[in-house]
Amino acid sequence: MLMIYRILTGTIKYDGSQIAPLWAYDMGIEGDSIVIFHGPMDVTPDNMKDLEDRKAKKTIRGDQLIHIIVERFDSPASMRLAYYMQRLLIVCIKDTLDKHGIKTIRNGDDLFIDDRKLTVSIASAGVSSEKIHCGINITTQGTPDDVKTAALEEFGIKEWETLAQEIARTFVHEYGDIESDIVKTKSL
Repeated sequence: MLMIYRILTGTIKYDGSQIAPLWAYDMGIEGDSIVIFHGPMDVTPDNMKDLEDRKAKKTIRGDQLIHIIVERFDSPASMRLAYYMQRLLIVCIKDTLDKHGIKTIRNGDDLFIDDRKLTVSIASAGVSSEKIHCGINITTQGTPDDVKTAALEEFGIKEWETLAQEIARTFVHEYGDIESDIVKTKSL
């Protein structure tokens, strides 16, 4: 199964609604996909998927992030596979940042620089697909005051599109490699 990627131009605000099923399809992107764009983030309470964050009335926001939306179709979709895929995405982001000399520490589904949070991420599943959102801070402006954050601008990353393409290619390659291994392996 081929996964396609698309980098969207222009600024798009991430409010959490983009994790809905078939969001990419509505833009003409059909099938398994990774869609990346940049812009502010302010997740509305009704779009917040992490129930602990919602219960604690946490805010998930920032003025400028790279947003990565992954959708993988399966029937039935699996919350477990969504979280495995989310970890794979985070590892791909970490590997890409390492190539740019940005050393991060992965703790679960988040990346940190020292003790400052660089990413925010969520995975979920619907009836027919698994979905992931990962946001990478371009700047720390607009992030919640109660969270110590890090940002790409501290490391001279000016061209978010170049980094986004590298992340997308890395993830698509890993995804394709896994799919290739599955179809050539004899079952037990």
